[in-house]
Amino acid sequence: MKIARVLFRGAEHYGIIEGAQIRLLEGPPFEQIAPTRKRVSMADVRLLPPTRPVNFYGVGFNYPSHLAQASATSGQDIPTMPRPWHKGVGSMIGPDEAIVIPPEARAVHYEGELVVVISKLSRRVTPEQARHNILGYTCGNDVSEKGSWESEGTMWRAKGTDTFGPVGPWIETEMDPHNQVLTVRLNGKEEHRANTSEMIHKVHELVSYMSQFTTLFPGDLILTGAAGTTKAMRPGDVVEVEITDIGVLRNPVRAET
Repeated sequence: MKIARVLFRGAEHYGIIEGAQIRLLEGPPFEQIAPTRKRVSMADVRLLPPTRPVNFYGVGFNYPSHLAQASATSGQDIPTMPRPWHKGVGSMIGPDEAIVIPPEARAVHYEGELVVVISKLSRRVTPEQARHNILGYTCGNDVSEKGSWESEGTMWRAKGTDTFGPVGPWIETEMDPHNQVLTVRLNGKEEHRANTSEMIHKVHELVSYMSQFTTLFPGDLILTGAAGTTKAMRPGDVVEVEITDIGVLRNPVRAET
C-alpha cells in the first residue's frame, strides 16, 4: 500500500494511491488507516513530504561502501553502534521541490537513502517491537555540504540547511527494507547502485537503539544512511533517488537568489 500526503484544493490530506487516483483518508494513517469514499485524480494534487514529523533523524556510516569514502578523508572506523543525529525538520522538502544551494556553500552532495516512517509512540522498544512500530518506508536525500561545513563538528548547517532534506514521494507499507535496490541518478545518469541488505545496522536495530534514549513519535522520519561515494550537485542539475518497491524521489537543484 502506498500512502501519500497531498495538497488538494488548498487543504492537506493523506490518501492511498490507487493507480491514477488517490483515495483520501479520514485522517493521519498512524492510529488507523481509514479510507473515505472520496477519490481524486493524482493530476489534481501536489505531493507533499509524506509526514509532518516531530523529529527528523539521520544515521551516519551505515554502509561499508560509504564508510570507505569517509575513511579516506577522516580515518573513520567501522562503527560498533549506530550513530544517529538530528536533521532539522525545517530542511524537509517534498518531491519536485528545488534543492537550493546557498552562496556560502562550496560542495553540496546528494546522499540517497532509505527512510523509516514511525507509526507508534516508541520508547525502549525491542527490535521485534520496533518491527510493529513502523508504518512503512520512503525515499530520502540527505543533502550534505562537504566542502567544509561537515568538518565543523556539528551537522546544523552541513545537513540542516533549508531544502537539504528531500523525502518522498510516498510511504510504502508493504516491503522488505533489507532487500531493496537503491539507485541514485544525476541528470539521468546512474551514479551509484546498492542494496539495502548491505546496511551495517539493520532497520529494526536502529529504531530499537534510538528508542532507548529518545521517544520516537508517529510520523518521525529516520534516514538510514547512504551507500557508496557521492558527488557535488550544481544549479541546473536534477537528482533522483529510486528504491525498488517505493518509487522515485526527484528534485531539481538551483542556486539561492
